[in-house]
Amino acid sequence: MNLKLKDIHVFALVAALPILIFSYILFGMTGIRVALGIVFVSLPFYILLNKLELEEGEKFVFSALLGLTIFPSLVYILGFLISFRLAIAAAFIVFVGIAIAVIKYNNSKKVT
Repeated sequence: MNLKLKDIHVFALVAALPILIFSYILFGMTGIRVALGIVFVSLPFYILLNKLELEEGEKFVFSALLGLTIFPSLVYILGFLISFRLAIAAAFIVFVGIAIAVIKYNNSKKVT
């Protein structure tokens, strides 16, 4: 399926809006925070998997699974050393940094 960038944004908005509304109706503001938290936890892994030859659905599922397993594990371990709020931010920065480094490494590898 070849979607243009504009179509992907519209699809993502149409898919995310009912989820956020449903979360708000059932759980209030906490439901929205959890739904957005899952998105932000999965984001670095989606960026990382974007370089692989995977379909969009596969990237979404794998990034969600990796985000819900590896991310909390790192936060838990870092939580012994620093506060958990700082551990969450540090883990997010680490995983985004890894994703950016892999992208830059792959781009420099293609140039040579």
